[in-house]
Amino acid sequence: MIFVIFFEDLPISKGAVRELKRSGLLLFSAFAGMTLALAACSSSSPEDATNTYIEHWKNGEYKDMYAMLTNEAKENVDEETFITKHERIFSDLIAEFSVDPSFPDDYDGEGIESIPISISMETIAGPYSFEEGMEWVQAAEEENEWYLEWEPRLLFPQLEGDDVVRLDRTPGMRGDLYDVHGQALATNGEVLEMGVQPSLLEGQDDAVSILANELGLTEDYIEEQLSQGWVTPEAFVPLKQLPASENRLADSITEQVTAASYRRLNGRVYPFGEAAAHLTGYTGPITAEELEKRSSEGYSSSSKIGLAGLELVLEDRLRAKDGIEIYTASADGERKETIIESESEDGEDIHLTIDMDVQEAIFNEFAGKSGTSVALDPLTGETLALVSSPAYDPNLAALGFSSEERKKIEENEEMPLLNRFSASFSPGSTMKALTAAFGLEAGTLVPEETMEVSGHDWQPDDASGWGDYHIHRVTDPGGPVDLEGALMYSDNIYFAMEALKLGEEKLIEHAEAVGFGETLDYLYPLKKSQITGEDGFRSEPELAYSGSGQGQVLVNPVHLATMYTAFSNEGAMIQPVLEQSEQTGVVWKDHLSPETAAIIDDALGKVVSEKRGTAHAMEIDGYPLAAKTGTAELSGSQGESNDDVLGWVVAYNQDDPEMLVAFMQEGARSGEVVPKVKAVFEATR
Repeated sequence: MIFVIFFEDLPISKGAVRELKRSGLLLFSAFAGMTLALAACSSSSPEDATNTYIEHWKNGEYKDMYAMLTNEAKENVDEETFITKHERIFSDLIAEFSVDPSFPDDYDGEGIESIPISISMETIAGPYSFEEGMEWVQAAEEENEWYLEWEPRLLFPQLEGDDVVRLDRTPGMRGDLYDVHGQALATNGEVLEMGVQPSLLEGQDDAVSILANELGLTEDYIEEQLSQGWVTPEAFVPLKQLPASENRLADSITEQVTAASYRRLNGRVYPFGEAAAHLTGYTGPITAEELEKRSSEGYSSSSKIGLAGLELVLEDRLRAKDGIEIYTASADGERKETIIESESEDGEDIHLTIDMDVQEAIFNEFAGKSGTSVALDPLTGETLALVSSPAYDPNLAALGFSSEERKKIEENEEMPLLNRFSASFSPGSTMKALTAAFGLEAGTLVPEETMEVSGHDWQPDDASGWGDYHIHRVTDPGGPVDLEGALMYSDNIYFAMEALKLGEEKLIEHAEAVGFGETLDYLYPLKKSQITGEDGFRSEPELAYSGSGQGQVLVNPVHLATMYTAFSNEGAMIQPVLEQSEQTGVVWKDHLSPETAAIIDDALGKVVSEKRGTAHAMEIDGYPLAAKTGTAELSGSQGESNDDVLGWVVAYNQDDPEMLVAFMQEGARSGEVVPKVKAVFEATR
């Protein structure tokens, strides 16, 4: 006997269908009213349906996935909820995932198939995988239509019914930056958050104006904050965060505006402020673009990330990793079951070789003027100071500049946001010590031989291609000049002649041997120095003037200081280091001979000790300094103007070389820089 059963307006469950199959009663080819969807893509087999569904899943096509569900599944979850569940999980919690089905060799052909799948996920709490089954039901009306009996367990096996997936974070602590004495340069501290209670603003018409003026905000910005949808009359509406050191300002504001108050929050602080701003940099909220790139690394939309300086360079070491728990909760918020969790990890504390006594002494000498300075221990290579001036307050930067503050900084012609110690500049006459060293090594320069040129201007006898261009020197010694005198007087003509003797090929060869054109292996990224442009020297005059650090010669300040360490180490250039854990005293380049180094060292000592020396004003009794001064001319004025000049001094103690300082100030001649460098040595000796 054959039974033909019709189901009218009667939902059929997966279990009921299986029971009918087992009992032999499901022997019909079609039945009206079975609650199966009919609007999906044609899938001739469970394998096709599975592959199509997984492809939609992989592409985030959740609407198309929903269309492949049975009507019974749709009764349990509406389209909006289905899409939202998937979006929140696969956008916020999961960086990558794969779904691997296992298909049987054949199907039983009875209208229901269970396809085992393995799901592997890389969640923000770590890897997670599980196995489940996809239950496919064949549409009775059309043999090649299959629909998924979807259940929440396909997202996570712990999910049931109306459960939701929740996330808890346990913050880790970002690592600190310390100087050589253990003083914190960047650390976790306390900040103040100013805000207002809207209900208390009534009756004080000038309150918004006072708040805008005191906090550096616009009145429109404050009104926007007060008009946000979540704001209630009794709410605390945050307006701006301030460094903890601004407590007097915060108290003053609360006295003027009764609706204002502040609360103390954890935040990133920079105890030395502007003095180390470009070194430390600052942190800030992660951008949407950066979050997309780092979504698999545990960052969230509320994360802080290094945005400048060492905070940016060392982000992967300094950053903390939050402890994360992904768990299920009932629709009313009751916690149910943990899916996966990870423990928080604090960031690494990093100890630098920076000596903040030296750093501050140098920074203060700039007095807000534009320039940069590097201090190294010439024997060990330890970096004692990295200064860029003018600077900004990293405490304010980390809290977020107001629009007015940022406008003021960006319109400042001195460019306080520019990091000068990582850039490169025309070195001027500080290059002459190196040109002399190259000549000694090449045999084109003999220290005792003299050059005699009268007057301040010179060009070769065979000056083809020179036109009206002449090499200009500031001081006419009135007689023959040897190497020692040329360095003391800083004679441009002497070193122009030497550059021409060396020639283009040898000058480039020796420059490259001391690191020109090479990336310095250094914790902080630095621009490469160059001896000439990509096309070489454009003319003979340019080659000549390159011997005095002009033309297309550009030098990074750290590299310049590093090259000068050779004169304290018998010709060996010492690798500069910035972190205490790095090996010190390592030779980076060993191009110059001890004899060459001794000759240059002796001459540089006389630049200070001899009254005729350009750095004689730097002389300190009982503290023998060697130095080279330089004024780089950027405008081609060759000494006539103070506009567009860079004043340089590189100096070190000859007898006890514990510190070498390279100091450059923009818009100043070297004579203005000499007393500043002297003051640094006096303050730190």
